[in-house]
Amino acid sequence: MRAVIMALVFLLIGIAVGGVLAVGFGAGMGAAGGLLMGAQAGVCLAADTARSQGTLDAAAQDEMIAASVAKIRAKSSAAPLDTGIDWVKDAAGCAKLLEPFSPEGLEQKAG
Repeated sequence: MRAVIMALVFLLIGIAVGGVLAVGFGAGMGAAGGLLMGAQAGVCLAADTARSQGTLDAAAQDEMIAASVAKIRAKSSAAPLDTGIDWVKDAAGCAKLLEPFSPEGLEQKAG
């Protein structure tokens, strides 16, 4: 039960951080797409934090990501279809999504 509560807390924190990250995406694909990408980033950050703290194993992390993104997709049916969103499905997809925000990704943008 404690692990579930921790995962939910980190999910909420991750979504808040993801909303901030959405600003960068939003400029290129519209506000709806940016918010959806930010929500996905929040899920990814929450799952990564829970995994690093030992509350999720790899399989549970992938399940949490898939279930959370499925809920986001279900709630986003009003978003325009032409937003060009790449939906993440697992931890590998999250790593790809968050790569531009890693220290290495930021160095590549700057240089």
